[in-house]
Amino acid sequence: MAGPLDGIKVLECSTWGFGPIGGMMLGDLGADVIKIESPSRPDAARFVESVAGIPNMMPDGHSALFEAVNRNKRSLALDLKSERGQEIFRELIVDTDVFIENYRPGTFEKLGLSTDALTEINPGLIHAATAGYGFKGDEAHLPALDAVGQARGGFMYSGGGPDDPPNWNTLGIADVMGATCLAYGCLAAIAGRELNGGKGQRIEVSHIMATMWLQFWGISVGMMQGLDLWPRFDRSKAANPLWNLYRCGDDKWLMLGILEAERDWASFCRAMGLDEIIDDERFKTLSAMGRHCQELIALLEDRFASAPRDEWEQRLLKESNLIFTRVQRIGDLISDPAVLANDYLVSHDHRHFGPTQTLTHPVLLHGQPATLRRDAPELGEHSGEVLQERLGLSEEELASLSAEGVIG
Repeated sequence: MAGPLDGIKVLECSTWGFGPIGGMMLGDLGADVIKIESPSRPDAARFVESVAGIPNMMPDGHSALFEAVNRNKRSLALDLKSERGQEIFRELIVDTDVFIENYRPGTFEKLGLSTDALTEINPGLIHAATAGYGFKGDEAHLPALDAVGQARGGFMYSGGGPDDPPNWNTLGIADVMGATCLAYGCLAAIAGRELNGGKGQRIEVSHIMATMWLQFWGISVGMMQGLDLWPRFDRSKAANPLWNLYRCGDDKWLMLGILEAERDWASFCRAMGLDEIIDDERFKTLSAMGRHCQELIALLEDRFASAPRDEWEQRLLKESNLIFTRVQRIGDLISDPAVLANDYLVSHDHRHFGPTQTLTHPVLLHGQPATLRRDAPELGEHSGEVLQERLGLSEEELASLSAEGVIG
């Protein structure tokens, strides 16, 4: 079944996670994404030995990171520093819908491939560019990776306890959120082009802004209230003890998400077998709970520690409207009933790794669903295929370009 972006042609010149995940998301939706890499200096994610201290190279020598973020793409190894390579790129731009790049701002301008130069060739082109610090100001030219977004965007103060030092989230939050914003921008520009007489546009996404957007609620409310720092969570002093984490008797954790604590107080107490405190004046209102939070939290900690998590889940389920869930690790997701029921993890026979599971596209489209059609490409795997298909180059021309090092 064709995806919603079937027929959309994308050129992607990007490395690591920010650009590649954005291109991958468009590929999931059916776009033909051609990843362009230098034959001599390809995407460094192909070779990184560890990610956040975790070994990254698979037994067969392939990079797990590269494979994860470059599915649904074809690879063209093309030397954009060569005159002929630039000529080929301009020829490809003629019928390209979206061009994604995440190199340091100014890189493509130096190659004569600026937005203005490319839109002269193709007025309908959507040029999606990324930066760490945005495209204006004295820092616009500086290189950046995920940690820049988390640090400058305020995210490193979002986790941990009040007295903890800033913390880098090793899951690449700024890259993933930046890529999601990038894909969103491309989709908006594709739709806008249809309403704007076929005219394309440049879109820009930065690590900093994407990470700030991830904290939209806290930053927006915090700015209104003049906060310097959004309060970091201290579970021992949670103002609403029914919105808190508790360790159960089997050393597994449960998260309570009971926002309307006053409304649900009696039913919660019944589920917990704590009928004797339903009318306790210390806990009857949310403000009273806040004043006596440490007492109530200590009481609930003792109670949860008296039985395994499964038992508490069953007891809490007997009362309607109580919001709670188990706290899980990545390894728990493969057997999670909601994950399985909704096919959030899909089984896939990876051509290098064999049977494996991977995340599906985050949005379910019932009429034109996203699909996993191909694994991440080898460097230059589709160079000849792409140039024959898009530009009509002959075998002799391809052989000459390969001998000159223009393609790989």
